[in-house]
Amino acid sequence: MPELLLALDCGTTGARALLVDPAGAVLATVKQPIASHFPAPGRVEQDGEQVWSICLSVIGRALEQAGRSMRDVAAIGVTTQRSSTLVWDRASGRPLAPVLVWSDLRGMARYKQLRAAGFTLWPQVPAAKLEAALEMVPEAQARMARGDLCWGTLDSYLIHRLSGGGAHVTDVGSAWLSGYIDYPDRAAWNRALIAHQGLDGGMFPAIADSWGPLGTGDAGVLGAPVPITAVLADQQAGMLAHGGLAAGTWKATYGTSGVVMASAGARAVSPHRTVPIQALARVGGEVSWCVEGMVITCGAFITWLCGEMGMFADAAALSDAAASVPDTRGIVVRPSLQGLGAPHGRFHERALIAGLDAGGGRAHVARAALQGIAFRFKEVADTIAATPGLTVPDHFPVDGGVAASDALMRMQADALGRPVRRHKVREATAYGAAIAAGLGAGVLTPTDLPRFARYEAEFTPAMGRDQADAAYRAWARVALGGDGVTAPPV
Repeated sequence: MPELLLALDCGTTGARALLVDPAGAVLATVKQPIASHFPAPGRVEQDGEQVWSICLSVIGRALEQAGRSMRDVAAIGVTTQRSSTLVWDRASGRPLAPVLVWSDLRGMARYKQLRAAGFTLWPQVPAAKLEAALEMVPEAQARMARGDLCWGTLDSYLIHRLSGGGAHVTDVGSAWLSGYIDYPDRAAWNRALIAHQGLDGGMFPAIADSWGPLGTGDAGVLGAPVPITAVLADQQAGMLAHGGLAAGTWKATYGTSGVVMASAGARAVSPHRTVPIQALARVGGEVSWCVEGMVITCGAFITWLCGEMGMFADAAALSDAAASVPDTRGIVVRPSLQGLGAPHGRFHERALIAGLDAGGGRAHVARAALQGIAFRFKEVADTIAATPGLTVPDHFPVDGGVAASDALMRMQADALGRPVRRHKVREATAYGAAIAAGLGAGVLTPTDLPRFARYEAEFTPAMGRDQADAAYRAWARVALGGDGVTAPPV
């Protein structure tokens, strides 16, 4: 009888397949990079057909790595980067325009127009960019009128392809960050905005529960018919790896971008505008809520230093260099290659490296880069912690590839003034998608969730509070032009 859980996690820089048994043991994990293209300043695109091929490849290789076949899989869970936009042909599933990646800012002008017209959205969301994507589709209006087109975020696209065209769905977490949610309803598409843009509502995916029966993987695509039982946005999926959706659950993910998320449970709280309320998941028609803030550039900055700048062989070498010096020698880094996110919302800002002198070297730049990331996470965590009625845990749970850096985790503990706990499964987003698939298939129950919150290391503060706060203020005066965020520390 099939019992394994397969997660497909398609992120900004790569796709990963994770194969998990019901006890939570990871049997195989395979990741393959996805190339982004930058056709003009502020524009970020991917090839949707290449993304699909890579996803199929990692699934096949993960099964091969574990010595299993698709017939051993009980359920599939899908999680993807949020807010990326894609238009494809309903019949063939083939993309008709590039993927407009979430960090693409070509929608900036349209976002301002729609805001002025009374619609609530942000520059990166699909509502600001879908019209631009349709402009790249030949005869888009005629094809839309015939019902030939589908659009969605990557979760919708991949499930449509996996199911052989049988399912066109998303969940409330990804829908929330599309800009198309009807805020009074909070779990339905905004028909007024769709009409304002002259779009056909039939292009839109159905908003399904985050786990449960969603569709069936096509045997002609996968080799066997396997139930698809979970679809979650990437950051929301990661919450399951840290114990579930209950109010007071926190987690921070250090990936291409960085995210701090805290669950508010069934209550939609009212946080600071730059760390907005988000839909966390919907199960049985009931929505769970969370507060989230984004550090727009995290791992992407490290990749830039290693790749484009050629300063280090890889992220591990950068981390080792950072740990080899006791301080930054006055060098300050603001890791904001594509805007300064929460709690500032200054999307026009770009990265900064300041304070260089002849005595500074690559190791000091490396340490300053990690310090800048740690301080950006501190800003978001402190702002979220100031949300009235939100429980703050006594530790900071983390995951993600960049969290592999012990040097960064030590700096993070110092900046926050509380212990940092690193999840045993670094790929917590994919792990959460596998857990959700198990919930949707009935292989797991909600009472099983706490046992998946497994931590491999804890980093405790080594710096006094006054010293840590002074270091942050010194950084903020250069990086932000002031003393930084005034929210009370956690």
